[in-house]
Amino acid sequence: MNFKRFFINKFNGYDLPSLKKPVPLEIKEKDKICILAPHADDETIGCGGLLSKYASQCDVILLTDGSRGGDPAVREKEFSSVMSFFGVHDYQQMKAKDRYLIEAYDLFKKLDFSSYDFVFMPHRLDAHRDHVVPQAFFRRLRTEISIKARPVYYEVWGVMSEPTHYLDISDVADKKIEAIKMYSSQNVIDYADRIMGLNRYRALKHDYLKYEEDYTMEG
Repeated sequence: MNFKRFFINKFNGYDLPSLKKPVPLEIKEKDKICILAPHADDETIGCGGLLSKYASQCDVILLTDGSRGGDPAVREKEFSSVMSFFGVHDYQQMKAKDRYLIEAYDLFKKLDFSSYDFVFMPHRLDAHRDHVVPQAFFRRLRTEISIKARPVYYEVWGVMSEPTHYLDISDVADKKIEAIKMYSSQNVIDYADRIMGLNRYRALKHDYLKYEEDYTMEG
C-alpha cells in the first residue's frame, strides 16, 4: 500500500486491506517437506501439483482412518496407490478416528517433525471439523518443543482470502486430475472438476498460467 493510499485509509477509517500479491513458492533441492492429510485424498486435492513436482522431497502423514467416508481398508489401499503414483517413498498413517481428530493430540505429538523444512496442512478456516485440527495441534506442539519447519497452509473445503504463495501446476494438472480420480470411493462428488476449477480460478491473477495451487506460509 503506497503512502497516499495508506494515509487516506487511516484518516477516513476505511480499513482497506493491503492486497499483497502472492509470490512463487520456491522449493529448494535440499528442502524436505511433510504434508499432513486429515483424510485420504486431502493431500492430493490441496497439494497434488506440489506432489507431482516434488514427490521425492515429500513425506505424507495420513491422520485419520477415514471410516466416516467409507471402508477404511479401501481408503488405505487408495492412499497407498496414490502415493506410489506420485512416487512418494515415505508415508504413514496415524489412524485417529475420523471426525474425532481433535481428541488425538497424544498421537500427534509423537510424530517427528525434526527433519522437515516445511509442514503443509489445511488452513485454519477450512470448512471441515477435522481439517482445522492439524494447524491447532502444530501450533500447540511448537510451544512445547522446538520445531524449525515453517507451517504452510493449503485449501480443501474452503479458500484462503490472502494466500502468500502460489505454485504453477499447469504442466502437471493432468497428473493431479488422475490422482484425484484414483480415490474412486470418494467419487460421489466430482472432486477433480471442482478442485481444478479452483486451481484455474486462482490462476486469474497470473495471465500466463493455466492452473495454480495457492498456499499461505507463516514466518
